[in-house]
Amino acid sequence: MKATSFLMFSVVWLMLIGLSYYYQAEDDKKFGQKIAYKQAEMFFQHIVLMRKWNSEHGGVYVPITERTQPNPYLKTPARDIITSEGQKLTLINPALMTRQLAEMERGDSGIRFHITSLEPIRPDNQADDWEITALQAFNQGQKTYQEVSDIGGQRFYRYMGPLILEEPCMKCHDAPGNKVGDIRGGISVSIPSATIDDIIFLRLQWLRQSHLLISAIGLMALLLAYWAQVRLSKRLTKARSHLQLAYLDALTLLPNRRYYDAFVRREWKRATRHHYPLSMVMIDIDFFKAYNDNLGHVEGDQCLRQVARTLRHYFRRSGDLIARYGGEEFCVVAACDSMQIMQLAEILRMAVEGMKLPHPDSKISQYVTISLGVATLIPRENVEFGDLLLHADRALYDAKHSGRNRVEKYQGQAAE
Repeated sequence: MKATSFLMFSVVWLMLIGLSYYYQAEDDKKFGQKIAYKQAEMFFQHIVLMRKWNSEHGGVYVPITERTQPNPYLKTPARDIITSEGQKLTLINPALMTRQLAEMERGDSGIRFHITSLEPIRPDNQADDWEITALQAFNQGQKTYQEVSDIGGQRFYRYMGPLILEEPCMKCHDAPGNKVGDIRGGISVSIPSATIDDIIFLRLQWLRQSHLLISAIGLMALLLAYWAQVRLSKRLTKARSHLQLAYLDALTLLPNRRYYDAFVRREWKRATRHHYPLSMVMIDIDFFKAYNDNLGHVEGDQCLRQVARTLRHYFRRSGDLIARYGGEEFCVVAACDSMQIMQLAEILRMAVEGMKLPHPDSKISQYVTISLGVATLIPRENVEFGDLLLHADRALYDAKHSGRNRVEKYQGQAAE
């Protein structure tokens, strides 16, 4: 290789590395923002769910304390009551509950959320300029609003969703003109940018180091020619083995989310072409947090390994998958109908219970148990895999709220 050729290839190589770093760095920054907004969206949905629970129960009575005083803005005859034991209780409606949760969360994590409207009853719920813009956007039909904005000189990733009147809400919002479906203000969730920026900074630092290393290796390869080519071949072989490990969960040795995503995309397309049913089982270890808190994370990890080994025993077909979905959750995808998947789910439930692994803090059994949600769909062009996942997740929710250690089938799907 001539000096001029080496110089030309070196310049081209460095330009490619520079472009790669630039585009990956920009992509990481965008991905960090997506993480922040997704976290805020999930936070918002969780708050709405808690508010819905409160509303459906007509509010919650709590003891009157220095921290929790009667809500002067709640015009309800039975706002304050006295129990037969003489304890004074006051009614906490969804709005006051949201405010108190916001105060607690801000002190714990720095995340801020704020319930507000264009015409708030409580002065503390007054919207800031950013929230006013978001609320006006909701009135014009926009579903959510998100933007990077400053609060008191500090940078936040801000997300806001509307609060929509539902039937249980009408107990407190029965003023003339209010009706189910109306937008009644919103809740803004603000994630401190520092929490995400630190992660992005570390990622970019690693990206710089890796690209510098790659560029050095490339220059050495051009300079050393055949010898570098032999070494590169060995490195590629090692990289392939690392790539295989990247598809396994290090703790349970089950396929991880990366492999799960690739598998379901492939199986969904195949089932769509051939019109056969695809089933899913979402699995959650019952009261696993209590298990961890009582026995420690080392025993918790061992529990996850034992459950994974037990579940893996029942999967031998190439068209079936058992993967760790995250935390104490596992996911099964199988090419079978609803009756077969229900039978398999019950077998898995009994197998885990049959391990007789002691669980000192379980509220339903002296042993470790699992709850399972089952769903089946026949893929079609207008149906997405996310629908099947949503159905299975809903069935798991029903199983957990129906007593746990059971299998529940999604009841909203059509019969096959």
